[in-house]
Amino acid sequence: MKILVTGFKPFLGESINPSELILNEIQHSNIQILILPVEFNSAFQILNTEIKNQNPDYVIMLGQASGRKNICFEKIGLNWIQSIHPDESGFTPNVGAIQNDQPLALMTKFPVDEIYQKLKSQNQPVEISFSAGAYVCNDLYFKILSAYPDLKSVFIHVPLLPEQLQPADTRPSMLLDVMIQAVELAVESLK
Repeated sequence: MKILVTGFKPFLGESINPSELILNEIQHSNIQILILPVEFNSAFQILNTEIKNQNPDYVIMLGQASGRKNICFEKIGLNWIQSIHPDESGFTPNVGAIQNDQPLALMTKFPVDEIYQKLKSQNQPVEISFSAGAYVCNDLYFKILSAYPDLKSVFIHVPLLPEQLQPADTRPSMLLDVMIQAVELAVESLK
């Protein structure tokens, strides 16, 4: 069984991205890791090439989501882009559908409910989410779900790290070790 796990480089002025740091720590012989740029066009192109080369059984995409208090398993990818922020290449997309010939949302074939229940039973800080946002994370997720409808792929959003917050910042955060443990347990649950 082959599992491909991706994370993103820092973006929007951040110096770190917890999704990248998680990938630096997970250790499994059957896992391939890939760090992606936070760019609408190249993130999909790079991952698409890797999927074709590796032919993985599962693809787990990790990304940072400010404001999330738990690790969120995204059940659907939305066919929508809407952001005032340019990506790391400076590109700001038009508001609208990602792919005009596709439905408003696509649901993953990844066993989200089963993995969520396993992690929840082990007191992991996880939840199921139905919105991966409208920025690069969701764009990548939707394009993968569209291009590979039978591939068991999932997007998982992780909270900010405490060191990403200023003293007066009240947004939720989570320790890196907690995130690493949850991701490793999710990977183990696939075996």
